[in-house]
Amino acid sequence: MRNVILISLDTLRASSMSCYGHKNLTTPHLDQLTSNATLFETCISPHIPTHPAHTTMLTGKDVLTHQIITQGGNLNLDLSIKTIAELLSEVGYFTVAADNLGRWFNRGFAKEHYQGYSWETKYQNARKAEAVNNTAMNMIDLAVARNQPFFAFLHYWDPHTPYLPPLPFERMFYTGDECDPNNHSMDPVYDCEPFKYYFMQWMCKPDPSDPDNIQKKRLWTDIHYVNSQYDASIAYMDACLSTLFQYLENQRILDDTLLIITADHGEELDEHKLWYDHHGLYQTNCHVPLIVHCPDAVQPQRLNGIVTLKDIVPTILDYTGKSDLIEREKIEGKSLRKIIESTSHQGTTDAVYLTECGWMKKRGWQTASWKLILETGDTPKVYNTPDIELYNLDDDPEELYNLAEDSPQKVKELKAEMEVFLAQRLANTGLPDPTIQQDITMRRLGNKELAAPRNLNS
Repeated sequence: MRNVILISLDTLRASSMSCYGHKNLTTPHLDQLTSNATLFETCISPHIPTHPAHTTMLTGKDVLTHQIITQGGNLNLDLSIKTIAELLSEVGYFTVAADNLGRWFNRGFAKEHYQGYSWETKYQNARKAEAVNNTAMNMIDLAVARNQPFFAFLHYWDPHTPYLPPLPFERMFYTGDECDPNNHSMDPVYDCEPFKYYFMQWMCKPDPSDPDNIQKKRLWTDIHYVNSQYDASIAYMDACLSTLFQYLENQRILDDTLLIITADHGEELDEHKLWYDHHGLYQTNCHVPLIVHCPDAVQPQRLNGIVTLKDIVPTILDYTGKSDLIEREKIEGKSLRKIIESTSHQGTTDAVYLTECGWMKKRGWQTASWKLILETGDTPKVYNTPDIELYNLDDDPEELYNLAEDSPQKVKELKAEMEVFLAQRLANTGLPDPTIQQDITMRRLGNKELAAPRNLNS
């Protein structure tokens, strides 16, 4: 395998993609690419949000090893834990990135080959993916000019908040009046204390004649409009990805490049009253896309069975003929190559240990049919979430019916499985349990002085 491109589509939940069955045609170009690729139906991001998820994605190790459990915490990734860019650079790959995470995520790239981007943030004009495309193509141009294989990490930021897709995408899935004064479906959103001012900065329509006047901005009142903007942001990004795919085809590298497309986590919309962010260990956040494309080596198919972000690094090392590094670096994920080539629906694991330590502090245990979510005692009361949650994923895939009180034996069984797993892993690593040792880092977002007034809509 000569080249590898890993694409992370930040905040993209699998269930909102048309290739994963969403009712809106949000990803027609990814759908087309998927028709000639292997799509994994159940890929789980075990540690959310962005920093822990990307650390797992890029190291092949879980949070109990890499210890990055918070968002924007003080702890940095230990130098002994190598990223995929560092490993491939070591064996002769030219490495480039279009990314703006910084910190340990830039390890394995020369400074001039790790480039960021910026975009307009005004209403109806957030052209995020186009900005990423510009950097991505510049970096790949450098790589193609070299007489050596390359690895590229491309990090897109649609559909991360704020959802402000450009026209014509903004009206793609909505035809109503988003500021209807008689619609009160957004009232509980604006009452969400940690996010209220952030929402009131973003979720508003400016006066066309005086767009910078905060007092003249009208808040969105229809929750269906906000949901439609998430989908529209995906559709916009998908259109931009088609430009990237055409560019790779024009460079004659698409067919023999291992192209892996995934996401760090998903997004909560209005399902569990956690409102437009990525906290909550529900499928909305933990179920992410995973598409592996390489016509010269990967057959078109859709595979069931649980896989995780931890499996990406060993898959890359396997396909590039560097499997010896999997054992040397004690990579914890499993290569997907064998199950791709054997058309196996077994996945790489029967159960996944889940964590979050951003806005809330929870841990969970997921099997093919069940999800257990446990409170640690440190989640702020404002979220009003249960201490114990149990969901039957077969009967209730949207996780709307908490069965913890009705099925105490199942809670006991899953909790025991999780505790055995934790005890074994903590003994193996000799490291502290990061859920106990580290605190949440996110408390409040938004600027009250920049928030649109609520009373103009009444």
